[in-house]
Amino acid sequence: MLLSLKLPVCDPNLASSVETNPKRLREWLIALPMANPLGAGRQMCDALTACNRVKIAPDDRIKLLDEYATALELLSGGLERAYRVPGLPLKDQGQTAALLARRLCLELADGYKVALTDRLDKRFAFGNTKLAPVLIQKILAQYYRLSQLSYRVYMPMPEGIWLEMHKLFRYAVESQLIEQASTDKNAPSVARTYKYILLLALSEPQRFSGLELDKVIDIVESYAGYAHFQPVSQLGSSAGFFLVSLDEDKAPQYIGARTMEGYLGGGVLLDTSELVRQLHKSLVALDVKVPLASDRSKVLMWMEILRRVCRQWTISAKRTFQRIDSDTPVDICIGIRAAVLCVNAGHALLEPEENLLEDAEPSSANEELPITHWKVLNESPGGYAVSAEHIPVERVRAGEIVAMRAQGSENWMIASVRWLQQMNSHELEIGLQIMTVRASAVMFKPTIGLAGVKYQPGLLLPEVPALKQSAMMLTPKGSYIAAKRELSVLTVNGEILMRAGKLIEQQMGYDLFEYQAE
Repeated sequence: MLLSLKLPVCDPNLASSVETNPKRLREWLIALPMANPLGAGRQMCDALTACNRVKIAPDDRIKLLDEYATALELLSGGLERAYRVPGLPLKDQGQTAALLARRLCLELADGYKVALTDRLDKRFAFGNTKLAPVLIQKILAQYYRLSQLSYRVYMPMPEGIWLEMHKLFRYAVESQLIEQASTDKNAPSVARTYKYILLLALSEPQRFSGLELDKVIDIVESYAGYAHFQPVSQLGSSAGFFLVSLDEDKAPQYIGARTMEGYLGGGVLLDTSELVRQLHKSLVALDVKVPLASDRSKVLMWMEILRRVCRQWTISAKRTFQRIDSDTPVDICIGIRAAVLCVNAGHALLEPEENLLEDAEPSSANEELPITHWKVLNESPGGYAVSAEHIPVERVRAGEIVAMRAQGSENWMIASVRWLQQMNSHELEIGLQIMTVRASAVMFKPTIGLAGVKYQPGLLLPEVPALKQSAMMLTPKGSYIAAKRELSVLTVNGEILMRAGKLIEQQMGYDLFEYQAE
């Protein structure tokens, strides 16, 4: 099979500016101002870009690229600190760092693609193809780094990258290189690296916050060996099978009830059934340890992430309702503390000096709430997709509670941020799932076991008999400890006692659980 990849265009005019001696290049890279990641990154990117566009012997190019790869490992931490923030949109410096880091990954992958293509060229092919799986793995490793970075800042993958990855995998399969070990004992095989990329994409990473994504990546790399590739003809069931279209520029897709009869595309199935079984075993083991854990909230969070990826790797979420395009202006307040004030007409349930908003002056009216203005892109009975430009930076994150109302309305509905996408340096899109249109504001604290603990804000969600949905309570993340825990709850009508019930959901911004009044 011929391997046709998109390569940078050669420019002989750059030859005089390219350092081709690996030792001198290493010395130059070491001397870069790593304390200034953006400055060092720009210099490295310029040098690597030029290197990729001049003629260099394959073996010499590989040595140079390995030097760049080592330097990028050292630099990546500094760049990541600039773009790894609690929420979106990114500040200008974070946006610049993220785009620079993406470009470095792409340029390094391009360099290894040039080296691979030259290696496979008929002039070099005889006796020189043993490095092919090593180079393919190095390219896929850069694309895996690129995917993690893109998901972390909620940017789409660059156009054409999925097709490049699929071509590399297909070539490795047809050339029987897929499971060959790398010369680097710490590097995974081509197959395993490709599985990392596929599984991370299938986990719906735009639905996770930064800290949660770290856990998802740990799960991907720990359990990827349990996922298996199968021919399309061996589709065994709808659950746990995903189609990887090797001749299209798109991510893997859940098969569902689709029949593969008559399928003429070049594809392969990713079977996750054994992987999911292993995750379920881990969940059972963790469930036994929960009562003995010193930090139960962390264990519960870990279990919730395991459950979420289990669902995604078994049967991907489907849209229940058709979305209808819209252009409605709406007001949004971000965070559970702000949402409590919105629901209670801007008034705190406790004394004014115990204002719920962080870093804000006491407020007594809706106009003083931290309201941001958004536009509805489309809507359905279950949720909305909304966008905004130039909103306060680093405020929005996946798994956060928001209060939303149509501009001019007094009625606030409560929603959860299910996904984010940063379109450019100024525009942000988020997907909201409506949780209730009739929330009640409360303050709560445990009645025993935690002396001196202050009241925290919360929201009561009413029972919905038609949906067989019990009454539930929304609280800040980490406040749910166990079922049957007694809580003192302050409402607009006075204090009541409640007992926590089953935990329904735990996100980065909240806990959602059933409750019963005493």
